[in-house]
Amino acid sequence: MKWCCMGFKANYDCAGTRGHAILVGLDSLNKIEITLQYRAVDPHDQLPLTDFPIATVVDVRIVFCPWCGRNAEEWYGKYASSLFRPGLKIH
Repeated sequence: MKWCCMGFKANYDCAGTRGHAILVGLDSLNKIEITLQYRAVDPHDQLPLTDFPIATVVDVRIVFCPWCGRNAEEWYGKYASSLFRPGLKIH
């Protein structure tokens, strides 16, 4: 696998932990779906008590690599099934 840049690879490798990550999957039309995810806490950490609601995970579908600008859907399209890691995207 040739990564478009080290930023994309590093964030792909960080998936499932607190901070930014890249997730790769397939949408309902079986097309590649790349998600930029941010987790406020690690999955097994206790959530902070607040008087207001907080988002612990935010998912945003992206087309272009945020670090180098390449079209990530085109770059990784043929590798989608091998890059997919079930259970990392919050539904």
